Amino acid sequence: MVNVGTDRKVEVQEVRLEGWSSNNNMRPVDRHGPIRHSSSSPVLVMLWAWATSGAFLISVIRVVVESAFLIPYFLMLFLCGIPALLMELAVGQYTRRGPIAALAKICPLLKGAGVGTVVISFILCTYYNVIIAWAIYYIAQSFNSELPWSSCNATWTVNCFDGYGTNVTAPNGSKSAPEEFFNEIMLEKSSGITEMGSVRLSFLLALVAAWVLVYFSLWKSIRPSGRVVYVTATLPYLLIGAFLWRAFTLPGATKGLQYFFEPKWELLTHAEVWVNAATQNFNSIGIAYGSLIAFSSYNKFTNNIVMDTWAISLTNCFTSILAGTIVFSTLGNIAHETGKEIDDVVSEGPGLVFMVYPQALSKMPYANVWAVLFFSMMLVLGLDSQFATVEVIITSMQDAFPGWIQKHLKRHEVLVLIVCVFSFLFGIPNITQGGIYFFQLIDHYTAVVSLMYLAFFESLLWFKQREQHFGR
Repeated sequence: MVNVGTDRKVEVQEVRLEGWSSNNNMRPVDRHGPIRHSSSSPVLVMLWAWATSGAFLISVIRVVVESAFLIPYFLMLFLCGIPALLMELAVGQYTRRGPIAALAKICPLLKGAGVGTVVISFILCTYYNVIIAWAIYYIAQSFNSELPWSSCNATWTVNCFDGYGTNVTAPNGSKSAPEEFFNEIMLEKSSGITEMGSVRLSFLLALVAAWVLVYFSLWKSIRPSGRVVYVTATLPYLLIGAFLWRAFTLPGATKGLQYFFEPKWELLTHAEVWVNAATQNFNSIGIAYGSLIAFSSYNKFTNNIVMDTWAISLTNCFTSILAGTIVFSTLGNIAHETGKEIDDVVSEGPGLVFMVYPQALSKMPYANVWAVLFFSMMLVLGLDSQFATVEVIITSMQDAFPGWIQKHLKRHEVLVLIVCVFSFLFGIPNITQGGIYFFQLIDHYTAVVSLMYLAFFESLLWFKQREQHFGR
């Protein structure tokens, strides 16, 4: 009899699957050794898994610029997000396999859902490192004597308005300095996806550097210590706390906060609002990416997954609200300075964080220091996210082709190198002048549309097989 995290106890024999060992831990043959956390509690380990699954960074980046959003967000969290999270942690912990093998063990008909999660993870890692390349670029720019996005005094800020020194309402076509810098200087953004333009050499080098960092961090395996858990789980919140304080004190912040927290009830009848709420939950928690299944497969069989579920979901919710508060406070400031409505300030998308946060950074004391700290945090969190995504691919390949990998590749380092090289090559279109359009297109159909379908099929698995494998 073992305690599975609830008041009930079930027989170990009821969940034993073919190929498992007969000891109490139900441990299969290890792929490359279990992750050992000698100095961390199980909850902290799973929080580390959540942070490195890409969820923390997504909570900061993927803030939906939508009013009437909080009510659908909380409802979808409790109706969809938390149940799906519990399901994925249970599947990984009880099968002790990666996403493909885990889902196939429970329901062979839905092996394709596991394959889908790995495909999504591969596509994600091809363009996710582009965000890391952006962070590297901003870190380099932060060492200038004056932050290049801090004012409209540069030659490239032809359509910029910062609101200083005048009380004239900005023309409708004006943009903030950070937005001008992001689009015109960093991206050299073309007019559309049909004009891809050339590969940016500076970003090519940054992307190479990002993949080199990923490779040498993963070539042996992921083995976080207790200290890594505490640093990864707490340091970002210290920085976010500082940004939150500064955002609250910006002129116009109240207008942005009112926009964020004041619901517009008529929009609740729009299906898009509810889809965005579900998508935000799945993205920020990490549902259907396979990383949570992969990480929970290293748990002890008796680990309390219910406690893990509540810890991850509530931490995620708290982080998303913090990120939204900072974003909308700063959007209120931009709207105040440019004379626009918040709806017209900036559109949502992957570059939102690089347009909004720099606005707050440029107005903090010792702005260069804070900019280096913030974008270094983005770099570290982005690398952590890549670790989890690449680990899903590697774990699944080792589960699917153990004999072939052992015979032909022989070493874990070679497999990691192959995955990193192919991911780098497939990611090159994202760093062209029209790459941002390609980025947004792939991101929408990967992290929004496909994710919803995968979560739906995983739910079918749960209702079909939960009694057979997880007790009645």
